[in-house]
Amino acid sequence: MKRQLVFRFTAIIILALLTFSLGSVFLVQNALADITEKSLRNYLTVVDHTYTESGDMDAVLDAYDGIDEDLRITFVDATGVVLADSALLSSENHLNRPEFIEPGTVATRYSDTLGKRMMYLAEVLPDGSYLRVAIPLSSVNPFLTDFIFLTIVVGLFIVGFSFVFVKLTADRTLRPLRETVESLKSIPDGRYVDRLPIESTDEMNQLTNEINEIAKMIATNVRLLSVEKRKLDFILDHMDQGLCILDTFGRITLVNRFIKDLLGFNDAENLNRDYLYLFRDETIQAGIRDALEKGVGMNGTFAADNRHYAVTIVKNPDDGNGTESVLLIFTDITKERELEILKRDFFVNASHELKSPLTSIIGASELIAANMTKSPAETIDLAQRIIQEAHRMNNLVGDMLDLSKYEQGGITKNATTLDLSDVVREAAFALEPIALERDIKIETKLVSALFVADHEHMTQLVRNLVDNAIKYGVEHGHVRITLRKLDAGIELVVADDGIGIPKADQARVFERFYRVDKARSKKTGGTGLGLAIVKHIVLAYQGKIALESELGKGTKITIHFPS
Repeated sequence: MKRQLVFRFTAIIILALLTFSLGSVFLVQNALADITEKSLRNYLTVVDHTYTESGDMDAVLDAYDGIDEDLRITFVDATGVVLADSALLSSENHLNRPEFIEPGTVATRYSDTLGKRMMYLAEVLPDGSYLRVAIPLSSVNPFLTDFIFLTIVVGLFIVGFSFVFVKLTADRTLRPLRETVESLKSIPDGRYVDRLPIESTDEMNQLTNEINEIAKMIATNVRLLSVEKRKLDFILDHMDQGLCILDTFGRITLVNRFIKDLLGFNDAENLNRDYLYLFRDETIQAGIRDALEKGVGMNGTFAADNRHYAVTIVKNPDDGNGTESVLLIFTDITKERELEILKRDFFVNASHELKSPLTSIIGASELIAANMTKSPAETIDLAQRIIQEAHRMNNLVGDMLDLSKYEQGGITKNATTLDLSDVVREAAFALEPIALERDIKIETKLVSALFVADHEHMTQLVRNLVDNAIKYGVEHGHVRITLRKLDAGIELVVADDGIGIPKADQARVFERFYRVDKARSKKTGGTGLGLAIVKHIVLAYQGKIALESELGKGTKITIHFPS
């Protein structure tokens, strides 16, 4: 802008100077012509007076020969023949020359005789002859040339001075605006600062001050929008749902972190590209097409990387500005699907597990009710079987309720600081009678280990592990319980020298109702839920559980709780 102003103002000054110079040269030239004409008329008057007094043409020529060498005097008779000439005699007839055709009128033309432009003036003498005087225009040209040269020099000086002056003035005038423009450039980056105050209060500074005020408001709004955008980005990126927005042409305009992680989205490669580059599932593609073309929404499912997602596709109607868009929402329903499967399997397994004791109870009850027992001893035996199966059902229902609660995230922790060694001792003492029935010795190697947990949870965990070790141990064997404090936490190990677990079954022992030896489990009254409950309690306290087992040599389960 400054360059344009400088060049334009300089061009205006040059044009003005050129106009002034041409006008001045024209006026000076006319003034010199007038002066020359007056001089020529004076010469004519003086020469005429001299000739009238002397009557001798040659004497007149001699008299003026030394006065002005540029002055030419010519006498021509009435027929146009040159009688005398201070320059060169000419044989041509002169009556056809302008100055002789109109005596008393100045004529300017090129003289073939002298080879230069001349100014002529003639008059008729009393005897009918003509007296003519002439001076060359070259006598006037040096002054005009000097004037033109001086005009050019002065003009160049004025142009140079004006250029510098205009440049400095433009710099000073545009500096506030330039500083404001530089400040405006920083608005998108949020780095806007007020330009320095200007002392003058001319119109330009008033303009820049107004721009500056507007810019401050814009900068404030930009900062607010930036903050809101960061908030929105934060919310979108931390949503537990996937969000994708397409424009009216099906181009991807926005995705959140969920979608980026799910589909490997790259902003640089996929933003503003067609949705087909991102969504390869035919059901989703069809839903998007219906939304774009028909405005029809869709609710469906989508599977990727062994996870399941609920997909909702809706079209946002035109808001009057032609900004229709399609919104896609992805919700991870993997956990819900897994819970549905778990619930279904749970009921199937529970029905199967309850059917056996119920069948046994019904059968024994019918025999007693029909008085079909052979002896009182057999009746007592059937009654004891009913009681045993009822206890088994009670244990099974209790374990099922606990496991169902744990699997649905319903573990309520009444946490207190407790010593796990005390919990282990209590569990070992409570289960010792069962161990003695099979001549199994419970050995403990414990250290004091304080841990913040629910006493009931820890008791259930230890009892299930020890009870499981007793049930699957061998008679006259051992169950070893070790509790250690480590730098990274607390380690609890329960080992037996029982039947062991085959390699093929080790990955499934923590599943519900899974039994390695179903006959032994039924005989010992196991529910098949003990280790599943243990796993959920360990996970609830951010712990880890590991199993080591060798067929025929025993099993060791290690639990690690973090500090």
